[in-house]
Amino acid sequence: MSSVRVFLAIPLPQQLKGAIQTLQKNLRSQIAGVRWVRPENLHLTLHFFGEVEQETLEKIKVSVLSVTGCNRPFAVEVKGLGAFPNRRRPRVLWLGLEPKDQLMQVYENCRQSLQQAGVATESRPYSPHLTIGRLRQPKSGLAALTELDSSIGDETIGRFSADRLVLFESRLQPGGAEHIPLLTVSLDKIHNP
Repeated sequence: MSSVRVFLAIPLPQQLKGAIQTLQKNLRSQIAGVRWVRPENLHLTLHFFGEVEQETLEKIKVSVLSVTGCNRPFAVEVKGLGAFPNRRRPRVLWLGLEPKDQLMQVYENCRQSLQQAGVATESRPYSPHLTIGRLRQPKSGLAALTELDSSIGDETIGRFSADRLVLFESRLQPGGAEHIPLLTVSLDKIHNP
């Protein structure tokens, strides 16, 4: 039986991906040693499953379908720059999202449905964010990150509608990951990939 690498996400519109790409270009000259996320791979991850067997994949699909109607579409604002695990040792650069409570509710609805189906979910607390880059050396961007945070601050980078969930297969390629939609569920109805 073959396995696939999958994750559940809320996709982003092209216009927002373009705005984030522009921001990444501006940051490129200010923070060295960052591997930037390609615009086509920008998304809001809800659950990362890693490699799963076909049987688990089917359980995930059924779980995703069951959350239809639990939430209504809502507007999300992208603003602020942050880092994981923290600003002193940044490894991942991210953009903040509001409203967090509605995003957390979508995450929680999915998590409960997945657990009821017997699908394991991450034990780490969920923090809604958009990953835009990964630092190759954790301390290389520290000073620049502090300066950038004060310059970007609460500036709104863009907005999008959280109106559907997409189950993606992530195929690792030499040039980076390729994300292929396997199932799309709108918060109102179901679509084929």
